[in-house]
Amino acid sequence: MAFSVFVVVIGLLFMGGGAAKLAGVAVMRGDAKRFGFNYSVYRLIGAAELAGGLALCAARFAQQPLLGISAAIGLTALMFGAVAVHIKAKDAVAKAVPAGAFGLAAAAIAYFFAAS
Repeated sequence: MAFSVFVVVIGLLFMGGGAAKLAGVAVMRGDAKRFGFNYSVYRLIGAAELAGGLALCAARFAQQPLLGISAAIGLTALMFGAVAVHIKAKDAVAKAVPAGAFGLAAAAIAYFFAAS
């Protein structure tokens, strides 16, 4: 039960972040510019976050562990890429911590899907 709640909460948070990028929220536009991304490319990142979060939730509800593993691995890679972008932009560590934490959460989800 706790695992299901964890997966859904993390999935919803990924969907929220992805939706904010797709919607063109001002903060996201500013981040894209600061990171040197064309906003169209940044929206693709948002689409990947949204799709990955949706896939996590769907995998849990449909009891499809391979979908969950795939989505979680993709989100893990995406988040560790985000950490690298924060480092390249010379951001304060505090700005990279959420991406790192979400990457670790996604990695844990992949592990637990594989173990179940």
